[in-house]
Amino acid sequence: MSKEFVKRFEGQWLGQYSGTNSGLALLDLDLEDDHLLGSAYAFDNDDSIPSCAAQVDFTPNANSVNLNLRPVPINPRYPQVMSLTEVEGEFPQKLDLRLKVEASSLVGSWETDIETSGNLLLQKSRANSKSEYLPDEGTLGWTEFQNLVSDLSLAPYRYIFRGQSKPWRLRTSFHRTRRKDLFRYWDEDVPRVRHASVGATNQLFDPQVPEHNGAFMHLLQHHGYPTPLLDWSYSPYIAAFFAYSSLSDQGRERGPVRIFMFDAKSWRHNYNQLNNIIFCRPHFSILEPYAIGNPRALPQQSIGTITNLDDIETYIKFRENERGTRYLRVFDLDPSDKPKALKQLGLMGISYGSLFPGIDGVCKEYRERHFG
Repeated sequence: MSKEFVKRFEGQWLGQYSGTNSGLALLDLDLEDDHLLGSAYAFDNDDSIPSCAAQVDFTPNANSVNLNLRPVPINPRYPQVMSLTEVEGEFPQKLDLRLKVEASSLVGSWETDIETSGNLLLQKSRANSKSEYLPDEGTLGWTEFQNLVSDLSLAPYRYIFRGQSKPWRLRTSFHRTRRKDLFRYWDEDVPRVRHASVGATNQLFDPQVPEHNGAFMHLLQHHGYPTPLLDWSYSPYIAAFFAYSSLSDQGRERGPVRIFMFDAKSWRHNYNQLNNIIFCRPHFSILEPYAIGNPRALPQQSIGTITNLDDIETYIKFRENERGTRYLRVFDLDPSDKPKALKQLGLMGISYGSLFPGIDGVCKEYRERHFG
C-alpha cells in the first residue's frame, strides 16, 4: 500500500450525489493498520425514502477504487437502522461505488442491484485550514471587549461563548485526531470507556437512556477524552478566562486569543437539534446534558454542542448564507492583556478554584497567584 494514496482518501468527505436518486453523501475514512476503514452515508432528498449506510473497508493502491458495499436502510425521520421488512418498495442490497481522488475532490459513480445509478462529487473537509471568520472590530483590548459584551445582559441565554488561546477553526477534540468514523467510535470505543469509568465515577451510565449518554459524553469531554462535543459557556467572561488561562507566555507574542459568540436561540429555532452522531444527516446541535458526576458543569455555566462534522465553520457559513442570518461572530483579544484580564476575572469569582472544584483547581489557582 502506498502511503500517498492512503493520505489522499483518508478523512471526511461531504457532497452531493445525483441520478435516479439525489441527495447528500457523507464518507468517513480512517487509517487502521494497513487499510482504510469507515462509514458511507447517502441521505435522499425525498424524505419518504430511507437513507442508507454502509461499512467501508479497502486498501488503496491507486488514485481510484471500486467498492462493493452492502447498504442498510436508515429511517428517513429517525436516526436508526430499519429492517428490510419495514421498507416500502425496493431497497438495494448491493451498491457498487467507483471513486477517484482529484485534488481535494472525490468524484465517481454508483450503481445498485435495483437498477438505480448516478454520479457523485464530494469535497474533503477543510477543517485543517485557517478560520475564515474574522472579527468585525480587529484585535480588542480587554476593556474594549468588556464594553462590547456588557449589553448582552439584555438578552440572557441567547448567546453561548467559547474561548480559545488561538484563532483556530472550530473543531471537536475527536475530529482533531486522525479519526473521523463515528460509528466505530460509538460502537467500540465509548462502551469500553464507559465500562472502565464505573469504578472511577461511581456512576452507571445507561446507554439506552439518551440523558445518560449526553451526561457521560460531557463528562468525558471535561476530562480530556476525545469526543464530538465542543465546550461552550453562557458567560463571555468564563470563555475569556479559558482563552487567556490556556495561553502560554510564548503564545502571547504570536497572535490574539479568540472568543466565539454563537446565537444559540436562533439556531435552535431554525434547525432541528439532534443528540445523535451516527445514522443521521450532517448537523451541528446544542446539547444541555445533565451534570451527572460532573461538578465542573454548573460553575462553568457549561453548555455543549455535538456534531458529526469535521469542518463546523463551513457548515455554519452554509446555513448563514442559506438564511441570510448571522449565527457566529468572533472577537480577537490582545494577548498581552492576559495578566490584567485574569486579575479582573478573579475579582469576579472566575478562577481555577471556582471553575474546577477540587484540589486540581486549588493548585492551579494558587500557582497562578504565587508564580504568575
